[in-house]
Amino acid sequence: MRLKNEKLLPIIKWTLYSLLLLLFYTLQTTPHLFELFGLKPVLILPLVVCISMYEGVMSSAIFGMMAGFLWDISSDKLFGFNAFILLSCSVLISLACIYYLRTKLINSIAFCLIAALLQGFFDFVFYYAIWNYEGVSTILLNNILPTIVYTVVLTPIFYYTVRIIGMRFNETSRA
Repeated sequence: MRLKNEKLLPIIKWTLYSLLLLLFYTLQTTPHLFELFGLKPVLILPLVVCISMYEGVMSSAIFGMMAGFLWDISSDKLFGFNAFILLSCSVLISLACIYYLRTKLINSIAFCLIAALLQGFFDFVFYYAIWNYEGVSTILLNNILPTIVYTVVLTPIFYYTVRIIGMRFNETSRA
């Protein structure tokens, strides 16, 4: 009986992660929900960051890529833009937590900040700066940077949610 439970645990864990992804994607794309001064947080990003801290490289990469594709579906960006960024960040975060860092709240906030800054930087450069739009600095200061701050502030909610799942379903925890 124990053998069946051990085979079932990863399925349950990834089902929970997938349901969280769908839930936060739905919340992220719902108009006017969590809107603050005309800004909405990116709820998928801290979820991917926190899951990457508790999971292996390959599973984090696949999850990050799938989350990025979901994000791309709801944005006006080139399809695969956010998928590539989240895939890369997932791999790097997972490797960092496996070999160098512990899975702590402060690390999740730092990882989320770095990932959000990278995504924001690439978004700004490839969709605004290179086209030399007028008032491009206004977009950066009034839109991209406050969205990054709003997203990073919500990271503890995701960290503790993923930590509960990760600690419950992972055989050997890195915490």
